[in-house]
Amino acid sequence: MIITLTPNPSVDRTLQVKRLFFNEILRTDQARLDWGGKGFNVSRALRLLRQESLALAWVGGGAGKMLEDGLNKLGIETDFVWVEEETRTNTIALEDGGEWYMRLNEPGPHIPETAVRELIDKTTLYAHTGNIWVASGSLPLDVPVDFYARLFKMLQAKGVRVFFDSNGEALKLGLVQKPYLVSPDLAEAEAVVGFSIRNIEDAKKAVLSFLRLGVEHIAISFDQGKLVLASQKEMVIASPLKVPTRNITGSGDALMAGLVYGFSKHHALKETARWANAFRAAWVSNARYEDIREGTVENLFHRAEAISLPMI
Repeated sequence: MIITLTPNPSVDRTLQVKRLFFNEILRTDQARLDWGGKGFNVSRALRLLRQESLALAWVGGGAGKMLEDGLNKLGIETDFVWVEEETRTNTIALEDGGEWYMRLNEPGPHIPETAVRELIDKTTLYAHTGNIWVASGSLPLDVPVDFYARLFKMLQAKGVRVFFDSNGEALKLGLVQKPYLVSPDLAEAEAVVGFSIRNIEDAKKAVLSFLRLGVEHIAISFDQGKLVLASQKEMVIASPLKVPTRNITGSGDALMAGLVYGFSKHHALKETARWANAFRAAWVSNARYEDIREGTVENLFHRAEAISLPMI
């Protein structure tokens, strides 16, 4: 069973405008809603290959109801902990035919201690040996910064494989529990290792730094889509697929979905890295999730390439 945990989800509203101007009324006839949050994106990407997952989160209000209904319509099972405050809405104003955009991210609701305990109880109910848990994203207001670390300790005691992606202190504390796989974005990886990752040698050095922390697998994407994936015994690099870039929001979560898919099917490390880049390429090459056609991920996987790297 695959379970995704999204502590701080959002309704993402994207507005397409002709030009971005300050101090003016901007009108749009193109608007869309997406069910945002890193774990939700993983669940949605997995549906591209008809893989089922259960999505857990804290949600509240009308926006929370929209998230629940939207995910359920996609065939994604949910089991949410409801809070009084409204789930956040993030707004993106995107300029036609250009790279300019404005993104306004809300902080999210305050999560009371009772709701924190309720989610912990829920995770205990679903934690079973062999399950894959994807815990990803920022923590909402009032959630203790060691939430992930405490959760991982419980999950690992039950034989769960934890896939992890977060930021800041929550990431650093979670790493102490030595997750099964960590896939931070480039900036967070650089913050942990303390140096810039610009080329393959930098990436190898960074990967080895994570492995020395005790994590079982580490994935780092750099240099416009090159992916280094390593275990304690093996390291591979997958080349980026050449596709048009139409949507980068959630691309790292699509990559995570590919890693989850590869490990859930017990594929070798090279094949898993190829699946990760195939999922990412399918995601970024379509402006909307709904535009991704059946068979796209499989076709991209057959085009993807990965080779072994020496561990030293």
